Amino acid sequence: SIAYASMGWRLNGGREQIIVLATDTGGDLLWTAGSKIVMVTHDGRLRRTMGLPHDLGGTTGMPPPPSQALMAPFASTRQVDLPDLQLYGLALECHTAARARQAIKILGATLSTTRVDEDCHAVGYDWIFTDRFWVGSDGMVMKSLQHIHPRGDTIETEIFRPPG
Repeated sequence: SIAYASMGWRLNGGREQIIVLATDTGGDLLWTAGSKIVMVTHDGRLRRTMGLPHDLGGTTGMPPPPSQALMAPFASTRQVDLPDLQLYGLALECHTAARARQAIKILGATLSTTRVDEDCHAVGYDWIFTDRFWVGSDGMVMKSLQHIHPRGDTIETEIFRPPG
């Protein structure tokens, strides 16, 4: 019943909270909540977070959208900033591939999706992880589980009301 584009999110498997879309700048979606949490996504990927215990300070060199893996697997590199560790421009090398068709439930509705896994490692730093994206038939990331920090922080998202 929310009139705005909205997304559910949870940090490290905790309680789900709601966040709403504030702006869309060239595909960079800025989501905000009354709890002073801000997230920026692009094609379903987290680019930046603010207000969390360990923030993702920024991302450059964004790879193709996860939906691209539905056509063929791909490799990519991007750089992330982790201000609390004083790491800037940390290179992540990733391999992204579609894995399986999966039905997911969001707000009681069953959606047909394809799970896309992105296996990443940080170059010169001990951080290896797999992000997961559940992509709808329209190419939109409907749900994700993304690693934002080497200390194990993960953010799970699910789209309640899509933008547009």
